[in-house]
Amino acid sequence: MPFALYTDDVDLPPSSFTSGASPPKMTHPVIWPKKTFFYPIGNTPPVCFTHDLAPEENAEILLLACGDPRSILYTVHADLAPDFRNLDITCCDWEPAILARNILLLTMITDDVSPVDAWPIFYHFFLDRNSYNILLAQCRTLVQSASDMQTWKSSKYGAHFRFCTDHSLAEIRRHWVLYLESGNLSNKDQKALKASFLSRMKTVLDRSGSVVTALRSAGPAGALTMIELVANSFREFWTTGVTSPTSTPKTGPPYVNPTFLHSLAGKSFNVHYGTNPILAFHLAPAIGDIKGAQSSPTLSPNDLVASSMDQFRSWCSSFKRRLASGSKANIVIRFFVGETLAFCRALNICKELKMADTGVYPSPWSGTQIRFDSKEYAGPSTTAPLKFNVIDTSNLTDHAGLLNILIATVPLLQRRPWSALYTNTLIVNTLEDGTPTSGLNECACGDIPTLSLLLGIAPSPNLFHFTTHSNKHEIFLSSIASSISGVLQAHETLVWRFPTSAVPASPLLSPTFPATQPLLVCDAVVLATFLFSVYLRMFAVENQVQNLRDRSTANLNKQVNVNYTRASFVGLLALVRSRVHTNWPMAMDHLLRIVRDDETLLLGLHAHQDLTCELYMRNIHWLLILDPGYLDSVRSPHDRFLSWKEIPSIVCLVLTIPRHHLKPLEDMDPDQIMTPMLQCESSGIDFHNIHTSIQLIFGKLEVSTVAGEPSAIIKEDPKGWEGRSPLIATFYLPSWILTSAPTATQIGLHIRTTPKSVSLRFKLGIRLTIYSTSLSDTEHVEVLRYRPDNKGEVDRSRRLSSATLPRPDGAHNGKVTMKFDHSGRQATTLTIRHDIAGAAAKSLANKAEVTMKTLADCTILTSHAQHQHHFFFPFPIRGANSKVKIARKSLYLEVEAPIRPHFEDFLDLSFNPFSIYHDNEHINVLNIHCLNLDVLHALKLPSTKKKLEWISTHMEMTLSEPERADHPIQADKGALVNLKGSIATIFLKYSGLDDPQQARMPFGLCDMVNGAGVYAFIFVNEIRLDVASHTVVVDACVVPLTENIMEKISPALQKLTDSGFIQIPTLNDEARAWKLILPAFAERCRTWKHLDTCEYITRGIPASADLDDLTISPLCSCGKGKNLGSFGNEPDWKLLRNEATRIAIGPLFAFSSMEEMVAKTRKAVGEKLANVDGIERQAGGGSPSSSDSSQCARCGGPGMPKLLACSVCKSTKYCSKDCQKHDWKTHKSQCVRAS
Repeated sequence: MPFALYTDDVDLPPSSFTSGASPPKMTHPVIWPKKTFFYPIGNTPPVCFTHDLAPEENAEILLLACGDPRSILYTVHADLAPDFRNLDITCCDWEPAILARNILLLTMITDDVSPVDAWPIFYHFFLDRNSYNILLAQCRTLVQSASDMQTWKSSKYGAHFRFCTDHSLAEIRRHWVLYLESGNLSNKDQKALKASFLSRMKTVLDRSGSVVTALRSAGPAGALTMIELVANSFREFWTTGVTSPTSTPKTGPPYVNPTFLHSLAGKSFNVHYGTNPILAFHLAPAIGDIKGAQSSPTLSPNDLVASSMDQFRSWCSSFKRRLASGSKANIVIRFFVGETLAFCRALNICKELKMADTGVYPSPWSGTQIRFDSKEYAGPSTTAPLKFNVIDTSNLTDHAGLLNILIATVPLLQRRPWSALYTNTLIVNTLEDGTPTSGLNECACGDIPTLSLLLGIAPSPNLFHFTTHSNKHEIFLSSIASSISGVLQAHETLVWRFPTSAVPASPLLSPTFPATQPLLVCDAVVLATFLFSVYLRMFAVENQVQNLRDRSTANLNKQVNVNYTRASFVGLLALVRSRVHTNWPMAMDHLLRIVRDDETLLLGLHAHQDLTCELYMRNIHWLLILDPGYLDSVRSPHDRFLSWKEIPSIVCLVLTIPRHHLKPLEDMDPDQIMTPMLQCESSGIDFHNIHTSIQLIFGKLEVSTVAGEPSAIIKEDPKGWEGRSPLIATFYLPSWILTSAPTATQIGLHIRTTPKSVSLRFKLGIRLTIYSTSLSDTEHVEVLRYRPDNKGEVDRSRRLSSATLPRPDGAHNGKVTMKFDHSGRQATTLTIRHDIAGAAAKSLANKAEVTMKTLADCTILTSHAQHQHHFFFPFPIRGANSKVKIARKSLYLEVEAPIRPHFEDFLDLSFNPFSIYHDNEHINVLNIHCLNLDVLHALKLPSTKKKLEWISTHMEMTLSEPERADHPIQADKGALVNLKGSIATIFLKYSGLDDPQQARMPFGLCDMVNGAGVYAFIFVNEIRLDVASHTVVVDACVVPLTENIMEKISPALQKLTDSGFIQIPTLNDEARAWKLILPAFAERCRTWKHLDTCEYITRGIPASADLDDLTISPLCSCGKGKNLGSFGNEPDWKLLRNEATRIAIGPLFAFSSMEEMVAKTRKAVGEKLANVDGIERQAGGGSPSSSDSSQCARCGGPGMPKLLACSVCKSTKYCSKDCQKHDWKTHKSQCVRAS
């Protein structure tokens, strides 16, 4: 039977969010919310949220669409420095049931409920009497503790668990009450409820086939060995509703677990059909031979459950231990119920405007506003974080759009080099032509380096050569599944950071990372051209001509699952404006002109007033049609403003929809209606406008007159969908639209037309009208100056944009000028000008020679006479191609540097490929994640080759396709490839895979060119599973050999010579790379603090001033002899202990595109995959992917004047010869001569 690696449909509706994701608001279309899924248990393995932070760095973490608490528990368990850092975690989820369950579990751990008892309460659909009673007792305690905010804070839970708003507390408490009420059910009702659960579970089983989603959690060790095992685990869980069942479903536990019964969908079993408790754990320990564990020759689903329960016990123990440390517990977890983008906007308002009452709605279907706890979020004693150094966005990019996520979160990210924003995207490709690609460029709607500059943040592939996290096993498995289904799906996780300079082997530079981002400068018209290209890609689904041409499944899904509204685009403009200094009125005039003149997006003009309104709301641009004088000149004598003293630029329109008009949709099965998008429309004889930023509330509108104008409040119906109140839609629009005769203007609520929603026309008519009435209908249409109950909304929005405006000082220093290519769609160079004064100016005027040197990927040093200046660029550059302009009369130096768009060229190695940022207070590795080695599982060695052969495949996957090219001469491979090979050698030799006779021997890094011999010894403690990053790591100690220690350790060196060690020969470039990476390998696992006398502070990192100098160790002395693992207890190496530093050596993985990875995995699996390839594809398994023939393959632009096809393949098209030339390096691997 074909298996499904992912249980999410390829064409998931926008509301079918995983991991607790929520339907975004305002900047995302509002959807009909009846088709939702409940995700009570996480469907991906946990990660450690502090793995990018140095031990001393406090963690202020924001979890958007947080889902269950698995990663919180794992973070506490695996945190490198629980004694050093504070943990402050803010959790946001729109589903209150998820947060209610989370707090239930965390407080059970707090109250010493055994993990054995907590496990079924959190993971089982059905409970026995003991578990049921524990659940009810815990809920009773929680309900009593949560009567109000002050009572909760005073309770035993208040010190560590907080609520951001009263509304969040009330919603979560409501669910605890619902759980308690289930205890009042009769036996008959319990049996009926269980029968309904079992019926729904059987439906899931019947439709699911072989679900092997849990293979994500197995890592590389289980990629091919667990397919049937995890499929059986899924079937077993969905048959019985419990893990490790000991009875049949009918005779199993009698009580339905109420925590799976209640959700936003109401009182029903609505658990997502891919749920499986073991997905929330790391399964690799159950597969591999783990040191100290009993291994079974044959695994069963019960073994996977047992391994998961062992991890759960360990996590609970670590969490309880941290809380039990009293005042030193240093952990606070905060909870917010609501939509994620709204929460981010509210946090930003609170941060910038110092307001706890934000006026932001937590949901597009709610009248409640986000009012933060004033004691935590406002005033002089504020304790809650408003900016974060870790932001995790789960898989929101799939449902909210990458740009919406970046717009919302970048303002909340602390401006620190190590601050990290995580995004996770499910990339879906049809493989009929065998060429899947990474989805980043498509998701970003523009050139990545250019957008990174404008937004101030960049993804790791554009900053580094490699990652230490692996998703290769997932792509590996997806490539197999794609051979059956025709569709490849894989998760692409990215870390976004602020670009920074880390200069190797250099003392502190000041400032290496300015507190504020440099101000970008660019031509207004060129900037508008680029922004228009992004606009076209954001709203490409409105290109009806292209939609008619491209009938592929992928394009149809894009039309159904729309992520962006005009508010999204204006949000992007607001963020760009905060970073860029230009003539903004000119830029906006040009942008709006080309938007109006555009004939590509046929629906563009219908959204133009929506765009105009949002520009005003964000205080970005003002148009004549918004001027009060203009409004007075176009008013009709009978408009809706007759008694108003003056007409504002925009007004709020309130449309009351009688409840019976919703009935045709409410009566439909949610599986039939799915999740259509809603929008309001205004239309007249000669106009038709779409308004997407709408707020919907069930309730009663009460209108009064104040100073001749109507004012209103809404009495919200707490029953919502279950009540009978009308639906009230509110939205802002330009006032001029309402100056026409009211009888000639229609106002309505409609469903957006898509390939799926057209089926609703038989119920709603050709325009998919839910309800429409005349503007003159005063019973159902009201015109207000402000949205009901939200008087300051517009003012706050305009003030927020003004608060973040750049403030140029008029001088050239601190500004970076961007230049674009001929198409205006891609930034090409950056220029920084430095005005020179004083003695430096005098020497420059006297014609002193000026030299230029590249110090790091973002840093250039100029020198003349004894004067130096560092040019810090906001994005990586190609320093070797930079130019310096010397103005001896005007007294300035100007450096122009080409932008380095990516780091795929491994032969052009970064100046500091293993970046460690350091200043007076911080030392933090940037592109190698941290590990607590002592909590990682160690492999049992020796072992059989069969049990370890996966390590060989895993090491092979560290190389990209270009890196795998055959180079007979080692030096031609480049330092990075040779370094990867040496790391692989350590794994393969020590494990015995390469040669059992050489297993578990020490290693010596040797200089094979200069004849210096061994310059460092590596003693391996263990090979450990880095389960959270799906890879392995060598736990080792390194002893760099320097002249000052040779005499002291000579007896130990003699013993090494006598007993033997494995030499790893290195060329000059690789030796330099080892000396750069060893400090990073030490930093990633250190549990000690650097001293004030640290060599890194005085000499730089590495500590060797000259990387070829063997007189000084590349490592500082702070970690010598500390926490060495088993090496510290080896009597043979006692003389070396005080010279040894513990390190964690891990594989370095290329940021490979999916195309490269599929090619690699097909080759690596060989015959196994070839056999799968022979299986006939399922009907409907996927249609050929269709490239967008209306855009340039490189820049995404139109032709100039027409697109030119590649002369070889005849299919790939470019706007110009320049684009074709620059794209050839990428295109040549795909280019096949046309027949």
